[in-house]
This record gives sequence, structure tokens and C-alpha cells, in this order.
Amino acid sequence: MGFEKGDRIVRLLSELRLFQLAPRGLTSRELAERMNISQRSAQRDIHALELELKVPFHQDEGRWVVEKGYFLPPISFTLQEAVGLLLSARLMLRHADKGDQFTASAYEKLAATLPEAIRGAVAETARGLAGKPADARYSRVLSILTSGWVERRKVRITYSMERTFERTVLPLFIEPTPAGHSCYLIALDQKLEAIRSYKVERIADAVLLDEHFEPPADFSPGRHLGGAWGIWSSDGEPVTVELVFASAVARRIRESSWHPTQRLTDLADGRVQLSIEVSSWLELRHWVLGWGEVVEVIRPAELRNSIRSAVTALGRLYGTSAPPSRRASAHTLRDAATRPAR
Repeated sequence: MGFEKGDRIVRLLSELRLFQLAPRGLTSRELAERMNISQRSAQRDIHALELELKVPFHQDEGRWVVEKGYFLPPISFTLQEAVGLLLSARLMLRHADKGDQFTASAYEKLAATLPEAIRGAVAETARGLAGKPADARYSRVLSILTSGWVERRKVRITYSMERTFERTVLPLFIEPTPAGHSCYLIALDQKLEAIRSYKVERIADAVLLDEHFEPPADFSPGRHLGGAWGIWSSDGEPVTVELVFASAVARRIRESSWHPTQRLTDLADGRVQLSIEVSSWLELRHWVLGWGEVVEVIRPAELRNSIRSAVTALGRLYGTSAPPSRRASAHTLRDAATRPAR
């Protein structure tokens, strides 16, 4: 088979699949033969699976056996459920900007249980996920965060933003967001005694602690993120955002549900007004800019001024600038560009 150093996480996950297919376990020699590596490398990999990926092994007459219950039992799907899995796989492929061997492995296993017409498409998607650039640190951190979330164990993270700091957190949920092709850890920060969102890509290191916890009884991912446009939540009052879209895109706006709080109003000239209530207007800024000249911000004034400032900057860049009548404050623009989602 042969693996380069950079493919180490791929090799470990391939070995984990071999253990799943061998309920009686494998000796280090058998693992070495199947992976075409030395027995010493196989022994090191088994210890890496234990320490880094938290695979629960026990030894039985010289064989390394994965504890019962670690692997989920096989399941079957209806045709409609299989199509749902295919669509989710395709969305995941578009979302991911780095190799995700865990998800790729999951889709490979699911593909084996699906109808033949769909099996190949899901398997191809899994290969696409596995073939994206690998990030061993990200994979390791995500694995530790997942273990902490599922096992209800505290995790110590090293977080890098404008500065680097350590926090002990109680993992409550992991949420993907299309913006930046990112995943966020939603956790109770022990020092701040508050729930915060931490971008997984900014977590430089994570250590799974032995201390267990009980999640807050009133925590719900749906309620926590219900007012967010993306990942930012707030305990304060929601912000009302009103946007008016040109008639050329009115049908497109009506076709989609953009936010749970949305209200659509058809205007006499064919335009459509979209009103939503969100935790922060800052997350909407880039989305609004993406619509270009077919959308106008009515309120809040901070978002309208921020868009005006961006359009003016684009005008200067392309040589068509005219001075704005009003400009967003430097403080507002700095917040829009740098405010962390944690």
C-alpha cells in the first residue's frame, strides 16, 4: 500500500476500518501485513489510535480488540432516506475545504448499505472528501472535541485569535457554517461562565481531560442558534434587518427560506422586502454585498453605512468612486472586519 508521512491520519483511519471488520481483533503482525508496513510501525499506530483517536482497545491472547459498543451497529435505508444521505454528502463535499477522513469513512460505510443506483455516487463523494488537502492538526483537534462532546468530558483548548490563550470548556455542540468553510465548537467556557462559539480552525491544540460534566439543562442548539444568521448568538435584543430586492431577483428571494424569522412583503413595483430578526447584523454584511446592485439595505443604519463604505472602497479600487454622503464610523468598520465569533 505504502504511505507518506503526510498521510499518517489516512493510514490510522484505514487501520481502524480493518479493526471494525475484525471483531476478534488483530495482532500487530496481522495489521502490519495488511497495511504493508513494519510490525514496529503497526505497534506505534495501535498506540496512536489509543492515545490520539481514543479508540478503546483491550488485549485478548495477543490480539488487539476494540471494545464492544465503539462501532455503531449496521443499519439499512429506504430509497428516499438514501437520497437524503446522498444530498447531505454532496453538500458536505462542497462545504469542506480540507480532507475529512472521518466523514469520508462514514460515507464509505454508508455507501455499502445503499441501493446500487446511489451507492456509486456516495462512494465517489467520499473519495472526493478524502482527496482534499489533509490537515492532521485539524483532524486531531476535531476528534478530541467530538470525544469530549459525546463522553461529556471537559477539554482544555489553546485558542489563537488576536492573542493566544487557554480555556477549559464543556463541549456542547459542533456546528458547521458555510462562511469560511468552517466548523465551530459551541461550549460552556468555564472561566467566563458563559456559552461561547470557538472556530475549530483556530484551536491550535486540544487536550481531553478526565473530568466529566453535565450539560446545562436548558441548553438546546436550536434555541441557542435560533436567532443567528450563521453562528453568532446573543443574549441581548435581536436586531431587525430590512432589505429590498429588485424585481429581477424577487422570484429567487421568494423561493427560499432564508431565516426562521423572515417576513416577505411584495411591493407595488415588483420588488420584494425581506425582514428578519438576527443576533447581529455583522454576519449578514458579506451576504448582502454578494447580491450587488439588486439589494438595498433599509435598516439598521449601521449595516446600511457599512455597505455604503464597502461600495465606496470598491469604487476607488476600480476607479469609479464618488464620495459618500455618510460614512460608517471607523469603529463600526473595524468591528465588522475583526469581531471574532469565537
